[in-house]
Amino acid sequence: MFAITASAPEGVEVNLVYPRPISQRTGEVSIIAAETKKEVDWLNNLDELDPISREVAEAALYDRYRIAIIQSVSHSHVNHGHRYLKVETDRGSRYFNLKEPGKNVTNLTPDHLIIRDSMGNRYEVPSLKALDEESRERLEMVL
Repeated sequence: MFAITASAPEGVEVNLVYPRPISQRTGEVSIIAAETKKEVDWLNNLDELDPISREVAEAALYDRYRIAIIQSVSHSHVNHGHRYLKVETDRGSRYFNLKEPGKNVTNLTPDHLIIRDSMGNRYEVPSLKALDEESRERLEMVL
């Protein structure tokens, strides 16, 4: 949690959230009181903060929105409508179930995807073209 902002009352614990966490994880930040869950302030940009506060804010946002980056797809299959993927990410190997790709795959651009698994975890594919050919084929098979 972030400790204080210029217009938040002294000592109020707050959370920092992006208003558009999937499509735009930079720029504007809403500051929400931890206890009441109400917005207490708004930042158009983290540049509005002093250097120490900015560092704390960046760390808090990184922890809140940390998304594993898919680097390769080692296995994928479909069984009775359930899609399974085994992937290598920047945070290690993951094996997950993907339900309803139409609802759980967000195309930020035609080449850039966010995938949400059945447990709510998110995975990012920054560039389909950057994946090796076998990984692309395995991913396309389940999408």
